[in-house]
Amino acid sequence: MRIPVYRLKVDYLTRYSDFNPLLLFAQKYEFTPQEQCPLRVCYANAIILVEQGRGSILLGDAEHALQPGSLVYIAAGMPHQWVSDQEDLMIHRCAYFDWAYVERPDFHYQRDYFRGMNRPFVKEWASSLPGMQLHEVMRISHLAMWLSYFNAFTQPPSLLGVRSPVESLQYNAAFQTFLHQYLTIAVRSEAWCDPRITQLLGRIDNNPLEEAETELYRWAKELGLGKSRFHELFKKETGLTPYEYIQRRRVYQAADELCATNLTVTEIARKYSYSSIHYFSKAFHKVMGVSPTQYRMKHQ
Repeated sequence: MRIPVYRLKVDYLTRYSDFNPLLLFAQKYEFTPQEQCPLRVCYANAIILVEQGRGSILLGDAEHALQPGSLVYIAAGMPHQWVSDQEDLMIHRCAYFDWAYVERPDFHYQRDYFRGMNRPFVKEWASSLPGMQLHEVMRISHLAMWLSYFNAFTQPPSLLGVRSPVESLQYNAAFQTFLHQYLTIAVRSEAWCDPRITQLLGRIDNNPLEEAETELYRWAKELGLGKSRFHELFKKETGLTPYEYIQRRRVYQAADELCATNLTVTEIARKYSYSSIHYFSKAFHKVMGVSPTQYRMKHQ
Protein backbone atom coordinates (compact mmCIF):
# COMPACT_ATOMS: atom_id res chain seq x y z
CA MET A 1 0.00 0.00 0.00
CA ARG A 2 1.34 3.41 -0.96
CA ILE A 3 1.06 5.97 1.86
CA PRO A 4 0.63 9.63 0.84
CA VAL A 5 3.38 11.86 2.22
CA TYR A 6 2.70 15.50 2.93
CA ARG A 7 5.33 18.04 1.92
CA LEU A 8 5.18 21.81 1.85
CA LYS A 9 4.78 22.02 -1.94
CA VAL A 10 2.34 19.07 -2.24
CA ASP A 11 -1.18 19.73 -1.01
CA TYR A 12 -3.89 17.04 -1.15
CA LEU A 13 -7.61 17.51 -1.42
CA THR A 14 -9.53 16.49 1.70
CA ARG A 15 -11.96 13.66 0.97
CA TYR A 16 -14.55 13.37 3.69
CA SER A 17 -15.58 16.91 4.59
CA ASP A 18 -18.94 16.57 2.78
CA PHE A 19 -19.66 13.03 4.01
CA ASN A 20 -19.83 12.58 7.75
CA PRO A 21 -22.86 10.41 8.67
CA LEU A 22 -24.30 11.02 12.11
CA LEU A 23 -26.92 8.86 13.84
CA LEU A 24 -29.66 11.01 15.39
CA PHE A 25 -31.95 8.38 16.92
CA ALA A 26 -32.87 4.73 16.43
CA GLN A 27 -35.83 2.78 17.70
CA LYS A 28 -38.21 -0.14 17.34
CA TYR A 29 -41.66 1.01 16.24
CA GLU A 30 -44.81 -1.12 16.63
CA PHE A 31 -47.98 -0.12 14.81
CA THR A 32 -51.23 -0.30 16.78
CA PRO A 33 -54.70 -1.26 15.49
CA GLN A 34 -56.47 1.55 13.61
CA GLU A 35 -53.29 3.66 13.59
CA GLN A 36 -53.22 6.20 10.77
CA CYS A 37 -49.91 7.76 9.72
CA PRO A 38 -50.41 11.09 7.92
CA LEU A 39 -48.57 12.09 4.77
CA ARG A 40 -45.45 13.82 6.08
CA VAL A 41 -41.81 14.76 5.51
CA CYS A 42 -38.80 14.32 7.80
CA TYR A 43 -35.71 16.50 8.16
CA ALA A 44 -33.59 13.42 8.86
CA ASN A 45 -32.78 10.66 6.41
CA ALA A 46 -34.13 7.26 7.43
CA ILE A 47 -33.41 3.58 6.88
CA ILE A 48 -36.33 1.40 7.98
CA LEU A 49 -36.37 -2.41 8.20
CA VAL A 50 -39.72 -4.21 8.40
CA GLU A 51 -39.22 -6.80 11.14
CA GLN A 52 -42.75 -8.22 11.24
CA GLY A 53 -46.10 -7.71 9.59
CA ARG A 54 -47.22 -6.33 6.26
CA GLY A 55 -48.36 -3.05 4.80
CA SER A 56 -47.27 -0.42 2.33
CA ILE A 57 -45.51 2.92 2.03
CA LEU A 58 -46.28 5.80 -0.27
CA LEU A 59 -42.99 7.42 -1.34
CA GLY A 60 -43.56 10.47 -3.46
CA ASP A 61 -45.94 9.25 -6.16
CA ALA A 62 -45.08 5.53 -5.87
CA GLU A 63 -46.67 2.99 -3.51
CA HIS A 64 -44.64 -0.05 -2.39
CA ALA A 65 -45.93 -3.23 -0.75
CA LEU A 66 -43.95 -4.21 2.35
CA GLN A 67 -43.29 -7.47 4.18
CA PRO A 68 -40.71 -8.80 6.66
CA GLY A 69 -37.29 -8.12 5.19
CA SER A 70 -38.31 -4.96 3.30
CA LEU A 71 -35.59 -2.33 3.67
CA VAL A 72 -36.73 1.24 2.97
CA TYR A 73 -34.64 4.38 2.45
CA ILE A 74 -36.42 7.73 2.90
CA ALA A 75 -34.40 10.76 1.91
CA ALA A 76 -34.83 13.91 3.99
CA GLY A 77 -37.71 15.95 2.56
CA MET A 78 -39.33 13.00 0.73
CA PRO A 79 -43.14 12.95 1.26
CA HIS A 80 -44.14 9.56 2.64
CA GLN A 81 -46.98 7.75 4.36
CA TRP A 82 -47.04 4.35 6.12
CA VAL A 83 -50.06 2.04 6.02
CA SER A 84 -50.04 -1.10 8.15
CA ASP A 85 -52.15 -4.18 7.48
CA GLN A 86 -54.72 -4.29 10.29
CA GLU A 87 -54.60 -8.08 10.57
CA ASP A 88 -50.80 -8.35 10.42
CA LEU A 89 -49.51 -5.19 12.09
CA MET A 90 -46.05 -4.00 11.09
CA ILE A 91 -43.06 -3.69 13.39
CA HIS A 92 -40.20 -1.50 12.18
CA ARG A 93 -36.55 -1.04 13.07
CA CYS A 94 -35.68 2.58 12.38
CA ALA A 95 -32.51 4.63 12.04
CA TYR A 96 -32.73 8.40 11.51
CA PHE A 97 -29.53 10.19 10.57
CA ASP A 98 -27.78 13.01 8.72
CA TRP A 99 -25.27 12.46 5.92
CA ALA A 100 -23.36 15.45 7.29
CA TYR A 101 -23.79 17.75 10.27
CA VAL A 102 -26.71 20.16 10.08
CA GLU A 103 -27.35 23.00 12.55
CA ARG A 104 -30.91 22.86 13.93
CA PRO A 105 -30.88 24.91 17.15
CA ASP A 106 -34.57 24.37 17.93
CA PHE A 107 -34.64 20.58 17.39
CA HIS A 108 -34.54 18.69 20.68
CA TYR A 109 -37.00 15.79 20.35
CA GLN A 110 -37.89 13.22 17.71
CA ARG A 111 -41.18 14.97 16.91
CA ASP A 112 -39.24 18.10 15.88
CA TYR A 113 -37.94 16.31 12.79
CA PHE A 114 -41.36 15.55 11.30
CA ARG A 115 -43.61 17.99 9.46
CA GLY A 116 -47.04 17.70 7.89
CA MET A 117 -47.49 18.62 4.25
CA ASN A 118 -49.25 21.85 5.24
CA ARG A 119 -46.00 23.37 6.55
CA PRO A 120 -43.07 24.61 4.41
CA PHE A 121 -39.93 22.49 4.27
CA VAL A 122 -36.68 24.34 5.02
CA LYS A 123 -33.98 22.75 2.82
CA GLU A 124 -31.16 24.21 4.93
CA TRP A 125 -32.25 21.94 7.82
CA ALA A 126 -31.70 18.74 5.81
CA SER A 127 -28.61 16.96 4.49
CA SER A 128 -28.54 15.15 1.16
CA LEU A 129 -26.44 12.19 0.06
CA PRO A 130 -23.55 13.43 -2.11
CA GLY A 131 -22.73 11.60 -5.30
CA MET A 132 -24.86 8.44 -4.99
CA GLN A 133 -28.34 7.23 -5.86
CA LEU A 134 -29.92 4.60 -3.62
CA HIS A 135 -32.75 2.15 -4.13
CA GLU A 136 -35.70 3.33 -2.09
CA VAL A 137 -37.14 -0.13 -1.36
CA MET A 138 -35.24 -3.41 -1.36
CA ARG A 139 -35.80 -6.89 -0.01
CA ILE A 140 -32.95 -8.25 2.11
CA SER A 141 -32.34 -11.98 2.19
CA HIS A 142 -31.26 -12.53 5.77
CA LEU A 143 -33.51 -10.81 8.30
CA ALA A 144 -31.77 -12.08 11.46
CA MET A 145 -28.42 -10.64 10.40
CA TRP A 146 -29.87 -7.21 9.62
CA LEU A 147 -31.82 -7.13 12.88
CA SER A 148 -28.55 -7.74 14.70
CA TYR A 149 -27.07 -4.70 12.95
CA PHE A 150 -29.95 -2.53 14.18
CA ASN A 151 -29.63 -3.98 17.69
CA ALA A 152 -26.02 -2.82 17.86
CA PHE A 153 -26.87 0.88 17.49
CA THR A 154 -30.31 1.08 19.12
CA GLN A 155 -30.03 2.41 22.66
CA PRO A 156 -31.88 0.65 25.49
CA PRO A 157 -34.67 2.70 27.16
CA SER A 158 -32.47 3.46 30.17
CA LEU A 159 -30.07 5.47 27.98
CA LEU A 160 -32.61 7.45 25.96
CA GLY A 161 -32.10 11.12 26.66
CA VAL A 162 -28.65 10.57 28.17
CA ARG A 163 -26.17 12.82 26.37
CA SER A 164 -22.92 11.01 27.08
CA PRO A 165 -20.15 11.62 24.51
CA VAL A 166 -18.75 8.12 25.09
CA GLU A 167 -22.16 6.46 24.64
CA SER A 168 -22.84 8.54 21.53
CA LEU A 169 -19.51 7.53 20.04
CA GLN A 170 -20.21 3.85 20.68
CA TYR A 171 -23.64 3.84 19.03
CA ASN A 172 -22.61 6.06 16.14
CA ALA A 173 -19.63 3.79 15.44
CA ALA A 174 -21.96 0.79 15.26
CA PHE A 175 -24.28 2.76 12.97
CA GLN A 176 -21.47 3.72 10.60
CA THR A 177 -20.41 0.06 10.36
CA PHE A 178 -24.02 -0.78 9.48
CA LEU A 179 -24.22 2.10 7.00
CA HIS A 180 -21.13 0.88 5.17
CA GLN A 181 -22.73 -2.55 4.75
CA TYR A 182 -26.05 -0.99 3.72
CA LEU A 183 -24.45 1.13 0.99
CA THR A 184 -22.74 -1.91 -0.54
CA ILE A 185 -26.18 -3.27 -1.45
CA ALA A 186 -28.27 -0.12 -1.78
CA VAL A 187 -26.28 1.21 -4.77
CA ARG A 188 -26.29 -2.10 -6.63
CA SER A 189 -28.81 -3.73 -8.95
CA GLU A 190 -32.01 -5.35 -7.67
CA ALA A 191 -30.65 -8.86 -8.20
CA TRP A 192 -27.86 -8.43 -5.71
CA CYS A 193 -28.18 -11.63 -3.72
CA ASP A 194 -26.73 -14.99 -4.81
CA PRO A 195 -29.37 -17.58 -3.76
CA ARG A 196 -26.64 -20.03 -2.72
CA ILE A 197 -25.36 -17.61 -0.08
CA THR A 198 -28.93 -17.04 1.09
CA GLN A 199 -29.30 -20.79 1.55
CA LEU A 200 -26.02 -21.04 3.44
CA LEU A 201 -26.97 -18.17 5.74
CA GLY A 202 -30.20 -19.97 6.49
CA ARG A 203 -28.29 -23.12 7.39
CA ILE A 204 -26.06 -21.19 9.77
CA ASP A 205 -29.12 -19.80 11.55
CA ASN A 206 -30.95 -23.12 11.72
CA ASN A 207 -28.07 -25.25 13.01
CA PRO A 208 -25.83 -25.03 16.08
CA LEU A 209 -22.94 -22.65 15.42
CA GLU A 210 -20.41 -25.38 16.26
CA GLU A 211 -21.85 -27.50 13.43
CA ALA A 212 -21.92 -24.53 11.05
CA GLU A 213 -18.28 -23.81 11.81
CA THR A 214 -17.19 -27.34 10.87
CA GLU A 215 -19.65 -28.02 8.03
CA LEU A 216 -19.86 -24.67 6.22
CA TYR A 217 -17.31 -25.46 3.52
CA ARG A 218 -18.91 -28.84 2.88
CA TRP A 219 -22.29 -27.16 2.52
CA ALA A 220 -20.77 -24.65 0.09
CA LYS A 221 -19.21 -27.47 -1.95
CA GLU A 222 -22.59 -29.22 -2.16
CA LEU A 223 -23.93 -26.02 -3.76
CA GLY A 224 -21.12 -25.96 -6.31
CA LEU A 225 -19.01 -23.28 -4.66
CA GLY A 226 -15.25 -23.66 -4.41
CA LYS A 227 -13.51 -22.13 -1.41
CA SER A 228 -12.26 -18.94 -3.08
CA ARG A 229 -15.53 -18.25 -4.92
CA PHE A 230 -17.49 -18.97 -1.73
CA HIS A 231 -15.36 -16.49 0.23
CA GLU A 232 -15.79 -13.84 -2.48
CA LEU A 233 -19.59 -14.15 -2.62
CA PHE A 234 -19.99 -14.44 1.15
CA LYS A 235 -17.92 -11.30 1.81
CA LYS A 236 -19.83 -9.42 -0.89
CA GLU A 237 -23.17 -10.40 0.65
CA THR A 238 -22.43 -9.96 4.37
CA GLY A 239 -19.37 -7.71 4.52
CA LEU A 240 -17.63 -10.39 6.61
CA THR A 241 -15.60 -13.56 6.05
CA PRO A 242 -17.40 -16.81 6.97
CA TYR A 243 -15.33 -17.09 10.16
CA GLU A 244 -16.04 -13.46 11.15
CA TYR A 245 -19.74 -13.94 10.46
CA ILE A 246 -20.04 -17.04 12.65
CA GLN A 247 -18.08 -15.40 15.46
CA ARG A 248 -20.33 -12.36 15.29
CA ARG A 249 -23.44 -14.54 15.37
CA ARG A 250 -22.00 -16.28 18.44
CA VAL A 251 -21.55 -12.93 20.19
CA TYR A 252 -25.09 -11.83 19.31
CA GLN A 253 -26.54 -15.05 20.68
CA ALA A 254 -24.51 -14.64 23.86
CA ALA A 255 -25.78 -11.04 24.13
CA ASP A 256 -29.38 -12.32 23.98
CA GLU A 257 -28.58 -14.78 26.78
CA LEU A 258 -27.18 -11.95 28.93
CA CYS A 259 -30.52 -10.12 28.67
CA ALA A 260 -32.93 -13.07 28.80
CA THR A 261 -31.39 -15.43 31.40
CA ASN A 262 -29.82 -15.41 34.84
CA LEU A 263 -26.78 -17.39 33.72
CA THR A 264 -23.48 -15.93 34.87
CA VAL A 265 -21.07 -14.44 32.33
CA THR A 266 -18.77 -17.41 32.91
CA GLU A 267 -21.61 -19.88 32.24
CA ILE A 268 -22.57 -18.09 29.04
CA ALA A 269 -18.94 -18.02 27.89
CA ARG A 270 -18.73 -21.77 28.47
CA LYS A 271 -22.07 -22.40 26.73
CA TYR A 272 -20.85 -20.65 23.58
CA SER A 273 -17.52 -22.51 23.53
CA TYR A 274 -15.20 -19.70 24.57
CA SER A 275 -12.03 -21.12 26.09
CA SER A 276 -11.92 -18.53 28.88
CA ILE A 277 -13.84 -15.61 30.31
CA HIS A 278 -11.01 -13.33 29.16
CA TYR A 279 -11.32 -14.47 25.54
CA PHE A 280 -15.12 -14.16 25.68
CA SER A 281 -14.95 -10.62 27.08
CA LYS A 282 -12.42 -9.58 24.44
CA ALA A 283 -14.50 -11.00 21.59
CA PHE A 284 -17.70 -9.49 23.01
CA HIS A 285 -16.18 -6.04 23.43
CA LYS A 286 -14.84 -6.08 19.87
CA VAL A 287 -18.36 -6.57 18.46
CA MET A 288 -20.59 -4.77 20.98
CA GLY A 289 -18.24 -2.02 22.18
CA VAL A 290 -18.74 -2.85 25.87
CA SER A 291 -17.95 -5.76 28.20
CA PRO A 292 -20.55 -8.53 28.79
CA THR A 293 -21.20 -7.21 32.31
CA GLN A 294 -21.71 -3.64 31.09
CA TYR A 295 -24.04 -4.87 28.33
CA ARG A 296 -26.17 -6.82 30.82
CA MET A 297 -26.43 -3.82 33.16
CA LYS A 298 -27.59 -1.55 30.32
CA HIS A 299 -30.16 -3.91 28.80
CA GLN A 300 -31.84 -5.44 31.84
